Amino acid sequence: MARQSTRIIWRHFEIYIFKKAVKNLILRIDNEGKFKLSVPYFYPLEKLEEFLIKNEKWLQNAYENYQKTLKKQDELIFLGHKFKVILEPNLSKARLFKNEIKTPNLEHLQIFIRKNARIIFNFYLKKWQRKTGLRVKRISLKTMQTRWGSCNHQKAYINLNLKLMQKPIKAIEYVILHEIAHLKFPHHGKEFYAFLLENMPDFKQRENTYFKNLP
Repeated sequence: MARQSTRIIWRHFEIYIFKKAVKNLILRIDNEGKFKLSVPYFYPLEKLEEFLIKNEKWLQNAYENYQKTLKKQDELIFLGHKFKVILEPNLSKARLFKNEIKTPNLEHLQIFIRKNARIIFNFYLKKWQRKTGLRVKRISLKTMQTRWGSCNHQKAYINLNLKLMQKPIKAIEYVILHEIAHLKFPHHGKEFYAFLLENMPDFKQRENTYFKNLP
């Protein structure tokens, strides 16, 4: 933990300096867009100017990338609906309103998404385990680029993509049943699809409606 911190304004950048038990200067930008610079305890602050001049281009690029991230996060698709994301630093956590999600920062927004994913995914996992008699030993939440879910049928482990939280509930439920089905049928053969049809007669409609593209 830093024993001493100093706030400076350099050019148009606001930088927080923390003296720590480090050998080299470490410059970063956090999830709130604040620049933080860790320096050794006995590093002379008058030498910072030289370091900042050398890293001015990095500071500018980091700031611009953060602004782009904010613009991308201005809206969020959550459970099939579009919400406006509003940053309110005084909040202690992200909160859902009618057409808005208010959050103190982007990190708390991700915590909000993951927490709700756990609740929703576990609800439908329990539902379909009960109906099919199949059992999942472990569920993992991941951000995947090419799959909505995956299943290790030998270990009874299921991975679910956090991006599913952008989809409507009917889509999430379909993926969960799809992966549970792989516990019994580790392939996409006729038996697999017959099992889906028996348990979810509209599975093909859900598949075509919600999963035309990769995540």
